[in-house]
Amino acid sequence: MVKLANPLYTEWILEAIQKVKKQKQRPSEERICHAVCASHGLDKKTVSEQLELSVQDGSILKVTNKGLASYKDPDNPGRFSSVKPGTIPKSVKGSRGACNELRNVDWNKLLRRAIEGLHEPNGSSLKNIEKYLRSQNDLANIFNNPAFQQRLRLGAKRAVNNGRLLKDGPQYRVNYGGLESKGAPKYSSTFPASLPPVSLLPHEKDQELGYKTDDEKPR
Repeated sequence: MVKLANPLYTEWILEAIQKVKKQKQRPSEERICHAVCASHGLDKKTVSEQLELSVQDGSILKVTNKGLASYKDPDNPGRFSSVKPGTIPKSVKGSRGACNELRNVDWNKLLRRAIEGLHEPNGSSLKNIEKYLRSQNDLANIFNNPAFQQRLRLGAKRAVNNGRLLKDGPQYRVNYGGLESKGAPKYSSTFPASLPPVSLLPHEKDQELGYKTDDEKPR
């Protein structure tokens, strides 16, 4: 069985990559581990393992230049001009431009469309979701892209992480509750028609009657 990266950890790593890039630094494994450990308290070994798994399943791109490895978000890979030919990993070769072509695709809508179209009561596997989308003629320009499967997998991970989908084993379901509650007020705006009386403390009773000192109280 192929071990996949934890979607939540992948999101943390992607956040770390963006944080390192904003600091005008190269997103190396060491810097990514340091950022994730500092922000979320994960140990370095776990971060390194999840980073490698994320690279293997296509959630994160790994680019090697002059013997130094850098990591990139497939949705925002940045410039590749400084990379020498032959140094890009096999998982990235041929899919670099393809990933860019799919950057504007709303994967949340596609995933929901497939799951609702399949009508599977216990949820739909990613394999069935992919088959359904490939059967839709209006999506030909998307599923014919060589990076389609990789981006679909990443889109499903992110949809689970942001609460749009629910995942039970290999099955995905639309989280209608999460969609309905999005933007809803946290607390109810209605209050009971009547509230139980509140008992005042002795000094509060005096303040209510206007007595400031003990001398003003009636004997």
